[in-house]
Amino acid sequence: MNVNRSLLFIGIILGLAGFVGSFLINSFLTPQTDVMVAARVDILKGTEINRLPEDAFVQVPVQFPSSSARKVMDSILKPADLDAMRRVNGVFITDVFKFEPILLSSIVSAENPAAIRINTLALSDPRMMIMTIPVSDNVPKDIRPGDRVDLAVAVTSVGETVDEDGVVSQSGNLLFPTTSFANIPPEALVAVLEDAGYSVTGPVGGPAAQPTATPEVPEAPTLREPIAKVLVHGAEIVGVQRDTSLSSVTSQGEATIALGEILALDVVIPREAFEYITMAINGGSLQVGLLSPIADDWTDQPTLGASLQDLLDIFREDREALATPVPQE
Repeated sequence: MNVNRSLLFIGIILGLAGFVGSFLINSFLTPQTDVMVAARVDILKGTEINRLPEDAFVQVPVQFPSSSARKVMDSILKPADLDAMRRVNGVFITDVFKFEPILLSSIVSAENPAAIRINTLALSDPRMMIMTIPVSDNVPKDIRPGDRVDLAVAVTSVGETVDEDGVVSQSGNLLFPTTSFANIPPEALVAVLEDAGYSVTGPVGGPAAQPTATPEVPEAPTLREPIAKVLVHGAEIVGVQRDTSLSSVTSQGEATIALGEILALDVVIPREAFEYITMAINGGSLQVGLLSPIADDWTDQPTLGASLQDLLDIFREDREALATPVPQE
């Protein structure tokens, strides 16, 4: 039996073309399979992810009919996200019910990719809080979420002079509380005076036992207003609120919004600093200092602060140093 080689060759080509075509059609028409993470049990708000067993989660394969529908996966926890959350022990901030897909926004974690969009996800430390600070011209114009800032307060009108020990004085005179020695036994009074450094003469309980010497008390330097103090070091910016206005409208009715001046900053601060910053906003002048992106020396150590007297001392010392003739060799 003779076989037409040309027909055989054409048949082989058509068979290969059909196989390749079927493969390509299946590749393009069959939706891609994604894997999302769902809860196998009810998970309550406040639960640390590492306190849950491995079988508390189930991986669910899903397919979407179009690429636009697949964008839903951007907001859902995936296996790689779950591993990242376990490494940093993320905390659930919403209740998740049995067999419900877990949203990224349900978990607080520094590894959470949704943290740059949702302010509450920046609160991975219970000792921290987010505070909205109104600003105007005291903030760098190109500040953005993720930047670090120092927050300082300047108080221009204290109304009283304060020494370094916090003792208040008026008109330059320190105020001390008045003390009455009435009804105090002489022996007790003598003991108190001697402990304070006085030398007491005369018989105990006798007439007019008087102190004969006064211990030397060093004079505390005064702090002259205005004063300035750093309140928070390296606070993270998680939101920038700007003035907005309508820029233009297209023929299809789509509006273009123009961003204007910065109105406020959402800043992560320690909870104990909240009252001080509130007082600084309402009773002083709060200043925002943008730090270098490579700065890593965040510190909680207190600063000395600055006062007008410090500036005057530096002014006088520098002037005296420059006025002193340099000895010639």
